[in-house]
Amino acid sequence: MTEKLSAQRHTPDELSQELEALDMEIVRHAVICQVRLFDPGILNQVMDNNEQVCGEPHPTAFQSLRGLLYLHFDMHRQLAETYGPADAEVIIQRVHAHLKPRIGEQLHSLFERRASGA
Repeated sequence: MTEKLSAQRHTPDELSQELEALDMEIVRHAVICQVRLFDPGILNQVMDNNEQVCGEPHPTAFQSLRGLLYLHFDMHRQLAETYGPADAEVIIQRVHAHLKPRIGEQLHSLFERRASGA
């Protein structure tokens, strides 16, 4: 109950900003570890603690990435409990729409360059 009351004190815009900051931190750690977050199945492998998905070994950053992903999914759950699934999805999609142009292609091209040796 206290989680719900706490979450209700934040506006959807504030929650969007918190989720965006969390997601940017996830991307930062993914870059450090060279984890291709947007490839199919990679999130599950990170959550299963499979460090083999790293292009560059960095155990501390990988564990941080994994913990941040847990926080990310927990925040989604809290949003759905507080605002309902439909409104939570609107908040989440707003964050994704804002982040995609900033990180989506950049993250993909970063790993493409390293894979080709450029």
